[in-house]
Amino acid sequence: MQLNSSSTSLAIPVLVLPSEFRRALALPQGALYVEPTRGEVRGLSAVVSVGDVVSARHSAVIRVVDYKSERRPHTARYAVSTSECRVVVNPPGTLSLNTITTISGVERGCIRVVGEEDLLVVPFLARRGISIIYGQPGVGAVKLKSDLNIALKMLKILKPSIVTYSVGGIYE
Repeated sequence: MQLNSSSTSLAIPVLVLPSEFRRALALPQGALYVEPTRGEVRGLSAVVSVGDVVSARHSAVIRVVDYKSERRPHTARYAVSTSECRVVVNPPGTLSLNTITTISGVERGCIRVVGEEDLLVVPFLARRGISIIYGQPGVGAVKLKSDLNIALKMLKILKPSIVTYSVGGIYE
């Protein structure tokens, strides 16, 4: 794999999270784990982890990362080699249709997101009987079980759109 440093604009079909729902989705959607003494939650396990800090601190079969934490570069080491990673483009505040399709075929390894991974919990909610962990910034980690009904409710609030997204430094 070679890193391409040029920037490319892509027209991407996506589902967009309307701004009026952002605050509601920022609330924990499952069991919130907080470590009051050290400020770090470690040692959870799940089928899927979404987020760089969560993926570095917890055990998961599938790790979804964008090499950022709270919009800043994050350089943690993951227990997955880059050869096991699928690369997807997912603009901030959206679920790209290509990402949803790619996720449906991943059973293990890593999904490397160019853009933002925050909403990628949603496609995993549609899988039957899996556990998912994701980060609750500045607080801890959230663990939940997949639930098709919750996934469908979340998908209903997303609005179809096509966005132009400038992508730089993606893997080829």
